[in-house]
Amino acid sequence: MNKRVRAIIAAVAWSIAAIAAAQDTTGTIAGRVLDAQNLAVPGVTVTATGAQGTKTAVTDGDGRFTFPFLTPSAYTVHAELDGFAPVDRTNVQVQLGQTTQVSMTLQLASLSETVQVSAAPLIDTTSTTIGATLDSASLARLPVGRRFSDTLYLAPGVSTGGSVGVANPSVEGSSGLENQYVVDGVNITNGGYGALGSYSIVFGSLGNGTPFDFVQEVQVKTGGYEAEFGQATGGVINVVTKSGTNQLQGSVFGYARPSGLESSYTKVQSAEGTVNTTASQLSDAGAAVGGPVLRNHLFFFGAIDPQWQTTSFVAPDSFPLASLGSVDRTRQVTNYAAKATWQINGSHRVDASFFGDLIHRKIPKELFGLMTSFEARNDRFAVIGDFTYLHEPGDTDPGSRKDPGARGRTSL
Repeated sequence: MNKRVRAIIAAVAWSIAAIAAAQDTTGTIAGRVLDAQNLAVPGVTVTATGAQGTKTAVTDGDGRFTFPFLTPSAYTVHAELDGFAPVDRTNVQVQLGQTTQVSMTLQLASLSETVQVSAAPLIDTTSTTIGATLDSASLARLPVGRRFSDTLYLAPGVSTGGSVGVANPSVEGSSGLENQYVVDGVNITNGGYGALGSYSIVFGSLGNGTPFDFVQEVQVKTGGYEAEFGQATGGVINVVTKSGTNQLQGSVFGYARPSGLESSYTKVQSAEGTVNTTASQLSDAGAAVGGPVLRNHLFFFGAIDPQWQTTSFVAPDSFPLASLGSVDRTRQVTNYAAKATWQINGSHRVDASFFGDLIHRKIPKELFGLMTSFEARNDRFAVIGDFTYLHEPGDTDPGSRKDPGARGRTSL
């Protein structure tokens, strides 16, 4: 009986590890160490140092080394062996779901010297995927909206999704409802419509539960993506959230886009009449903090970001509702997120993330009868590592006041 139990546990553990390894939530550094004659150098001690500490590897008989499960960030790679001058590669950028190749050449030591190279190539020659990777540092310097869906338009091949809303862009000519959205290894694509997060055919996107300031990197795969990403005939958007580091740090932020600074909206006319947008304003304020619980091993990160948005509409002159004049539709979103990272050792890592939002929309009762407001929630919890647990919201009925329920799923 004990043997049978152990066999079942081993089989389950193996299948869980296989699924966890398939989640693109980290990056990899791989490379080879050669000598001046381009011969492999085995037994070289190689270290990769980043914001979450240092990892160590030793080159094999072919001079190769690998650092898997690295948080996307910049690293310094150091190689040393007795009799040779140490070599440093600084600013080695690790990107989401990609392998950064680092080749190092050791020279015979003369007195005391160190060879330092300032950068490493960013092209992953082992992947057929085309697209773009956008990191938080770049996004902070660019004029982009406050939702992570707004960042997707920076990638080549991404354009407006048309009637499905700006939160659901078209990738390489597909409709905005043919993409797949993955955050921290969890598929957050709406199961009913294929949209980003909760979606209503009446109100469009209802939120996705991912605060803008919680995003570390956004990877937009427009073609050639791996078989593990299915259920998409458009693009695949893979997002990894921020993690804590060995340094305690935080930020307080605020953003405002008043309607008075907008240019005039173009008035649209049609035979049946068209409701036109006359103004919109958006603002948010929040805070984020992250740091170590146990240096080099256990880290935390948290963020909260309330947002307020008001859009004004006006009906055509010949319509009965034209007497209402300008009508405001308000949208209040409270985004919240938390993440814990446990770096067990160089080959084992667990990330537990919780992110969600509470959305409240208020619509004048003259437009929709008795329905003056409704709420929708997007709460998700994911543990990526030894196992994955997913809690996702149920489909939101736009004619109800509350999200009718939620369902859970355990991925094994």
